Amino acid sequence: MGKLILSGDLSRFRCDMVVRILEATKFEGEIQFDGPEKGQLYIAQGRVVGAKTATREGLEALMAILPWNTGIFAVRETQEVLRNQDLSGFTDNLALFRYLQSEFAKQASPSANALRAAAPPMKAPTAGPLARVPELTEKGRITLRSIQTNYALRGVQVDDDIWKILAKVDGKQNLQQIGGFCNVRGDRLNETVEDLQHQGLVKFKTFDPATEQLKNAGTKFRFGEYMVAKGIISEIQLQAALNRQAELARKGRYMWLGEILVEMNYARPSQVQEALAVQKRQGG
Repeated sequence: MGKLILSGDLSRFRCDMVVRILEATKFEGEIQFDGPEKGQLYIAQGRVVGAKTATREGLEALMAILPWNTGIFAVRETQEVLRNQDLSGFTDNLALFRYLQSEFAKQASPSANALRAAAPPMKAPTAGPLARVPELTEKGRITLRSIQTNYALRGVQVDDDIWKILAKVDGKQNLQQIGGFCNVRGDRLNETVEDLQHQGLVKFKTFDPATEQLKNAGTKFRFGEYMVAKGIISEIQLQAALNRQAELARKGRYMWLGEILVEMNYARPSQVQEALAVQKRQGG
């Protein structure tokens, strides 16, 4: 058994949170879960490369493990890790988890689909960090014109991420759309955008995409949809909370979704109160 690095309670530290911590440290080893059943995730250079439970393996096992919110986990260093072929095609953890979010959405119950009826498609989100729409500053426009002039007159082409992103900023496309077009994603995209902001080459629109989305939808306020749109919780977390709500209802215990999100440590009470304030203003 490998050296123990980290352990904790799944009610406080979700699987995706643990993976993000390990990704930042380029961890090599495995995460052992003792939740609704036994399970393991295998990590190589911070990336999820394998997963298994007592009855499943690969993507299917990972989908089973992600929503777990009861039990414990233990992170251990190991010399060898299990690699599943169906996990090898993802460029990074971000791409993998986005795929899983879309799969959870497909399998969602009718009540979950109703909550997400007006939510944006996964490929073009209208809320969260990647939904921000950058605009060129005056300095950015001057810099871009200089680069384009050098290319036109001298054939000098700049291939760095920062210049590829800058060339696609038009005040209409959001960061995810730009990053996908330039094939710059994950930490590379975040670092590039931070660099562009630091140099004063881009700025962001200041409207609240989540509130705008709900206004444009022209429908009754939907609490779960709002929390996802604001980037407070993910689609996976919403589905897990809805599953928990349904499970409690079957046992005769009825809890409001906001209470469940706080109980599962997916949201802070202040964030729930903020959503309630928006709901009150909109008359939902």
